[in-house]
Formats: sequence, structure tokens, C-alpha cells
Amino acid sequence: MPLDSRLSASRRSPLLEAAIVARRYYIDNKQKSEIADELGISRFKVARLLDDARAQGLVHIQVDMPAELDLPLGDRLAARFGLSRAVVVNTADSSVDMTTYLLGQACADLLEAFVDVDDVLGITWGATLTRVADALSTLPQCTLVQLVGGVSSVDLNVSGVELLRRIGSKTNGPTHALHAPLLVRNAAVASDLRAEPEIASTLSKCDSLTAALVGIGSWNENSTFYAHVDETEREEFRTRGAVADMCALVFDGNGELLEGSLSERTIGISAEQLRKVPDVIAVAGGADKVPAIRAALASGIPNTLVTDSITAETLLADA
Repeated sequence: MPLDSRLSASRRSPLLEAAIVARRYYIDNKQKSEIADELGISRFKVARLLDDARAQGLVHIQVDMPAELDLPLGDRLAARFGLSRAVVVNTADSSVDMTTYLLGQACADLLEAFVDVDDVLGITWGATLTRVADALSTLPQCTLVQLVGGVSSVDLNVSGVELLRRIGSKTNGPTHALHAPLLVRNAAVASDLRAEPEIASTLSKCDSLTAALVGIGSWNENSTFYAHVDETEREEFRTRGAVADMCALVFDGNGELLEGSLSERTIGISAEQLRKVPDVIAVAGGADKVPAIRAALASGIPNTLVTDSITAETLLADA
């Protein structure tokens, strides 16, 4: 008999008793009558304790919704923008949060289908990519490389190093973290940091990438990268037509890379390195991201796009 079953009801705290009952019911799949007999309490008390366990936050129920793909829409999108593949999730009746969740699940399914043990996979960070990490069940023992440095104000669950750790736990393969800030105060500091052996080693791994998982940001206050750029540089890039950022690289509406002092003080993969990656998988969705996604696709860098059906329809309608 388990130890918790041998503890008399008088010696169990209400919270402990609720936890024991919840475990027996939800995890051990026991009937309420069996739990009552085992613990020496009534079935009515078992039911009350189950309610208490829910109310006290001891029990968390999650229902994983499968991502429903719109294959014909994906084919049209890929053909229109010259992509190797486009994965489109049907999100006609979904909230913003549910759309992000489904994009993460669809991207995780894609990675599980195509990533091989010999791959060197680069990853950035962001809310949608965190959802990808949530949805991943397992990956082959591939090599993971963090593509850009971090920013201090980002939720730790969304940070590059944490995302690398979480995905790495699904692969059990080598991981190469980039222990550096995304932006520093000037080009000299950036140059010194890039020369540090550990940072230089990770950045050099970007030359060997076989695939990269990236997000696409809009050049506005909704972008984490934009939020960490000073107002003078924001305005400079707005004047030059900035629309999107990808791996801390800024692009105009035609997909042209906008270089300048900002890129000189950024720690991360270079545009040249990113363009050489055989398979760049971009995951992004939402009406507000349409101009940014179009700009990113126009750059010719992503050859795979994971997005939602409303965004896909808008991209095709505006093309």
C-alpha cells in the first residue's frame, strides 16, 4: 500500500489530501469508489476533493488541438512566391493565441518530419518559436546553433538560450549557445565580442547550417528587436522603407537588406551566412505581419513558410 494511503485522514492536510485524490483519479485512473475505499473516506468527499484540487490549481488540464492544414492553399502560396514548401494552418475561427499555438504545432510537425541526425539546425527566438518548442515531442540527435544574441527584457521562456535548451532536450544532440547580447553600444564592442573564442565558435557554426528556423518581425513596436533599437535608428530605417526584421537583419518592402551602423553592433548570423543556408524555415502569421512576411519572402531567404490561412489568403490577394 502506498505511503500516502497509510496516512490517516486526520494526519493529512486538506491540500495534501486533495492532491492524493487527484493523482489517484487523473493519473492512476481509479474510480471514485476505489479511492474512497483506499483512503477511508466517502465518495462524496472524493468528489469534493477533486473540485478543491481544480480550484487550488493542483490539476491542470490541457487539450492539444491538432493543426488542420490547408494543403491546396499551401501549394498556391508556394507556387506564387517560389517556395520549396508552404505549410498553411486553417485558422478561420481562431483567436490570436490559438493561431500562434497552431503555427507552433504545425512547424513542430514539419521539423519532426524533415530534420535528420546529420542536420545542423539554427534557431532564433520569439513567442511563436517558443510554441514550436512546446509542441515538439522529439527530434533526431541533430546539432543546434543559436543564431542571434539575447535581450535582457525578454521573458526567459522566450529567450534564445532557453529555447536552445528546451529544443536540445528533445534531441540530446550538441548545442551551441550564443552567450552574448543581441545589440551592443557600438561597433568596436561588437567586434571585440565576436572575437571572444566561445562567441566566435558559435558564430562560425553558422557556416555549416543545413537548416534554420526563424521568425519574421514587423518594423514597429510589436517587434522585440525594434523595441531595443533607439529612436534615431528606428526613424532612419523607417525613412529608408524598413518593413521587416529577420534574425536582426532589416529589410525594406522589396526585400532589400538595409545595412548600416545597426548591423555593425549586432551579434548574430550575418546576411551572407543566412543566404547560404539550404533550408530557411520562416514561421509567422497574423494580419499585422502581412507586409513583413511579404518583404521577407521577397528577400529570397526563406524557402519554407509556416503561416495561417487568413495571412496566406491576404498574401495571395495582394500579390
